[in-house]
Formats: sequence, C-alpha cells, structure tokens
Amino acid sequence: MNVSELQAELRHFAAERDWQPFHTPKNLSTALMVEAAELAEIFQWMTPEQSARAHEDPAVKQRIGEEVADVLLYLLQLAHHSRIDIAQAVKDKLALNAAKYPPLHTIARIPPARAAAPGPHVLVDYENVQPTEGELRELVPGAGQVWVFHGPHQHEVERRFASFGTNATAVPISRPGKNALDFHLSFYLGYIASRNPGSPIVVVANDKGYEPMIEHARGMGFAVQRLAHGQVKPAVANAEAPSPAAKPVAKSAPAKKAAAKKVPVKKAAAKKAAAKKAPAKKVAAKKATAAKKTAVATASGTPATQKADLPVGAESAKQAGVPDTTTKPAKAASSALQTMERLSNSLRKMGDKRPTKLPSLRRSLKSFLGIDATDDAVSAALNGLVAAGVVQVDDGGRASYPSFGGT
Repeated sequence: MNVSELQAELRHFAAERDWQPFHTPKNLSTALMVEAAELAEIFQWMTPEQSARAHEDPAVKQRIGEEVADVLLYLLQLAHHSRIDIAQAVKDKLALNAAKYPPLHTIARIPPARAAAPGPHVLVDYENVQPTEGELRELVPGAGQVWVFHGPHQHEVERRFASFGTNATAVPISRPGKNALDFHLSFYLGYIASRNPGSPIVVVANDKGYEPMIEHARGMGFAVQRLAHGQVKPAVANAEAPSPAAKPVAKSAPAKKAAAKKVPVKKAAAKKAAAKKAPAKKVAAKKATAAKKTAVATASGTPATQKADLPVGAESAKQAGVPDTTTKPAKAASSALQTMERLSNSLRKMGDKRPTKLPSLRRSLKSFLGIDATDDAVSAALNGLVAAGVVQVDDGGRASYPSFGGT
C-alpha cells in the first residue's frame, strides 16, 4: 500500500466513525505530539546501546510498532488536511539538506528498476580484472546489466563500457580497505538475486575467493557463476595466428631449420626426421598454410600428415597445457535460464494434470530433463522453479503452481 492509498484508507476509516470534524490540522498536530512522546517514552530509561537492541524483546518490539504506526497515521492525516504533497515535500527537503550538509564521500545507489531488470547481470571486479567492452561481450554474450566495481583511484570507468549505455553502472567502493570491493560486490549480488531471482548472474573475476559464496547461492537455487577474464583470450589468439605466418612463404625453410636446432635430439634422429620431411618442404614452398603445419611437425619430430587436420594454433595450445574450451563459459548462464523456461512451459502445458505431490513432481522434472538426469540435477531444477515462484511446495509435500493460477 503506497502513501496515497494509505491516506485514502484513513479518510474512509474516519468517515465511517464520523471523526471528520475533529481532524483539523491543530488537533492532528497535537495528537501527533502526544503519540511521538509515547514512542519516546519506550526508550526513556534505556542507554543508547540498549535501545539499539530493544527490538529483540518481542513485547517491546510490538509496542514500538504500535506507537510508530500511531505517529505515521496522524502525520499522514495532517499532511492530507494541510494539502501537502508528501513525495514532493520530501524531495524538496532532501535537496535543501543536501545543499546545507555536503556529503563527505560518494556512495553508489542501486537503482531498483535496474536491479530487477531481466537478462544476465554481470558483476565485474575491476580491481582484479580489466576487460575491454569487446572482451566482456565475448565472455558474456547477451549481458543484460553490467555492474563495474572499482577502487577510488580507478577513474572514467563509465567510458570504458560506454557502448552498454544506461545498462552499465559504475560502483565505486565507499572507502579503501582489505577486501572492501569484494564485500561490495557480494552485497550487490545478494540484492540483485533477491529482486530478480530468475535472472542469471555472472561474476567476472580471477579471484577464486568468490567461489564459496557462489556455491552457496547455487545451493539456494540461483543461477550464479564466476568467469575468469583470461578465458576469452585463447580463442582470439588462435583466430588471429594464421595472418602473420601466411606472408613469409620464402622464409619457411629457414624457419624449419631454426626450429630443428632448438629441439634437443640426437644427430642421427635429426637426420632421420629431416629425411622424412623432405617431401613436405616442397609443398611448403607453394602453400603458406602447409608451411606452418610442416614447421610445427618438424619441431615435434612427428610426420606432418598426422597433424594436417588440426586447426591452426591447436597444437601450440595443447603443448602449452591450455585446456580445450570449445564451449564458451557464458553459455552456462543462458542455458540455465533456457532450462527453467522449458520446464515452466512443460508444466504449464500439463494443465490440471500437473503433479500435486513432491515425488510425482520430481519424476515429471526428471522426464523433462531426460532419463539420464541425476537426482542433483532434478533438485537444482526444482529449487530454481521454487525460487522463480513457478512452484510452491508446502511442509506436507504438496505442490502448487501460483504463477499458473492454481494447482
């Protein structure tokens, strides 16, 4: 109930009891003063420390709530009978106070509408990693909202992500301190998850210290994951590698010779390997791509024909111990969201035949996910549907579907 609705309810309440003649600004302000005094009386003999913990006593908390309600009710009626627009009055007063009392430091605000926006929310630990716009878009395709957490000495962060427009928010930490930015990011993650539980959340950081929090969030049914900034680089390097190597065709033979010198093998083995590679060298003089593959094969001491089908750059990545990541990490977030939508649509189509017991609901989810789905996968799917408000399960194990208009 907003302020206007509450004031309308108070007017209706007074009209049913013929109290309107008594509700003048003078009488209401006097009553407001009395109620405020009764509220202050609760804390009269408490120390400041005791008053801060007074709500821990259920009886005291109940009394505080009643007195606060009385103060608010008389205040709202006084504003109505004095023709005061409360929202505008508060806005004007805050502006006056801001001019009178300048802030000591700037603290970023979370726009409620932005926190509840759909699409993957990307939280960047900018002290830990500094991706460019292009790298961030490649790492998290389809990012809905971008939150960039940065330190006090990192400036013009908004310009770095200008292409995201109003979907990017720079969040400076309040003050420097140990793990200060990490705690800021964690707080925002929880706030965003509470406002939009069905939206995937991606933390972009190389800091593995976020993992315990992320695992806890996953256990509660939220689609949260961490992606390292470096995960986007190997694909770019492999895609660009052929260009410089394709030009110096005539120099491919000396390159082979130099590569052969670096390999610590016996002379006899080197001669034998060179004899095997002679036909390949002739082909290399005609085609640049064949020259590159032959050079890699000569350095490794294996026939070039065995490596011909590998993509350019794959062998060097394998030798360096880089794992083969053929699937982009960011696809996990969109895949989880698609799975939730698919399950929700499947349950919706069942109509009045939707399962009303938890065991039968789990069996249905297992059939939707596939016969090979594990119990953990079924539990994760069920938690996601509950968090999204699609399914409700009471203490007796009965399932209902409020978003579908019933069971």
